[in-house]
Amino acid sequence: MSLKRQLLVSFGLQGAGAAAVLLATLLLGARLGPEVQGGFSRVKAEVEFVAAFAMFGLPQALFFFVKSGAMSGRSALRWALGCTLVALPIGALCAAWQRENGVALLLMGGAVAAAVAHGQLRALLLVRQPTAWFNLLTALPQLLVLAGVLHVLARGTAEASQWLPLFAVAYAGAASIAAWRLRSTRDDAPVASTVTWRALAHYGLAAWLTAALATAAILLVQRWVEAAQGAVALGRFTMAMTLVQVPLTPISYAAPLLLRRWMERPGAAASRRVAGVVFATLLVAAALMGLAAGMWPDLGLGVAYAGTTSALAVLLAGGAAEAASRVLTVQASASGRPWIAVRAEAARWAVLAIGWAALDAASLMSVCAVWAIGAWAAAAVFVASSRGDAAERPA
Repeated sequence: MSLKRQLLVSFGLQGAGAAAVLLATLLLGARLGPEVQGGFSRVKAEVEFVAAFAMFGLPQALFFFVKSGAMSGRSALRWALGCTLVALPIGALCAAWQRENGVALLLMGGAVAAAVAHGQLRALLLVRQPTAWFNLLTALPQLLVLAGVLHVLARGTAEASQWLPLFAVAYAGAASIAAWRLRSTRDDAPVASTVTWRALAHYGLAAWLTAALATAAILLVQRWVEAAQGAVALGRFTMAMTLVQVPLTPISYAAPLLLRRWMERPGAAASRRVAGVVFATLLVAAALMGLAAGMWPDLGLGVAYAGTTSALAVLLAGGAAEAASRVLTVQASASGRPWIAVRAEAARWAVLAIGWAALDAASLMSVCAVWAIGAWAAAAVFVASSRGDAAERPA
C-alpha cells in the first residue's frame, strides 16, 4: 500500500477517534456545563501526562531499533512489559502527591499503566502488522471513552471519580487486543540484539523529554487558568484547546507512518514542505476564527462559553507553529537526532515561565497568547536547526 493510501486510512480510522473525544467534550460542555467538562479534560490531561512520563520514551526507541533490525520483537516486548509494571507505582505516587484517597491511588495507577501498555504495544504493532491494526487500536480508547461519556450523560449526573475508571478501561481494552495481535506475530528471523541499554536510554530519553514536557505544558497552563480565573474559565480554555487539537491530531496519527517512511527514505526536503503547508493552513484558520469571534463568541455552546471563539483564534495561531514542529520532530527522530525536539520544548517552557512570572492576574486571553508565543518559540528552534544544517552542507 502506498504512503498516501496508508495516510488516508490512518486519517479515516484515527480521525474517528479524534472526533469521538471532541464529541464527548462538546456533549459534556453542552449538557452538564463547563465545570464538569473542565474536570473531565483535566483528568484526561493528567493521565496522559503521567503516562508520557512513565513511558520513558520507549515506544519511539523500541520502534526505531526494532525497525532498524538492531533489536528483536521479543526483546522489545520484554522492555514494554517492564515499563508497564513500573508505571503502576508511578501513577499511584502521582495521585498520592495530589492527596487523593486509597481508591484513587489504585485507579490512577491502573489508568496510567493501561495507557503505558497501550502506547508501547501499538508502536510495536506498526513494525510488522498491517497499518490498519495500528490505526484501529490507536482510535479504540477514544471510542471507548465516548461510549463511557454517553453512559454518564444517559444517567444525567457526573462525578469526578468516574473519569479515572473510564480511562483505565478504555486503555486496558485496547492494550489487550494489541497484545493478542503481537502474540500471533513471529520475528522473521532470530535477531541478536546489538542495542545496549545506554543507546536505548539515549534515544528514549530524548523522546521521553519531548512528550513529557509537551504534555506537562498543557497541564501547567490548565492549572494556571483555573487558579487565575476559576473552573468556568478552565472549561472555556480546555474547550478551545480541544478544538485546536482537531487539526493537530491527524499529524500525530501520521507521525509513526512518516517516521517509518523517512527512516527508509530520508525526507528532509519533504518534511519541510509538509511543515510549510500545515503551518500556512492553520494560520489561515486562525485568521478566519478571529473574524468569526464577533458574530459567534461562544461557539454556539451558550453564554457560559462567552469568549471561547477569541481564545480559539489565538490558540490556533500557536497551533500553526505547533503543527510544523510536530512534522519536523518526526524528521529529527528519523535522522537519529531526537534531541532537537527537546531543545524546542525547552524554548516553549522558557516562554511559559516568563509569562507566568510576568502576569500577576492573568486573563484567559493573555494565557492563550503566552501559549501561542511558546509554540512559535519551539518552532523557531527547528527553523534554526534546519538553517544550520543547510549552512554546513558544501556548496
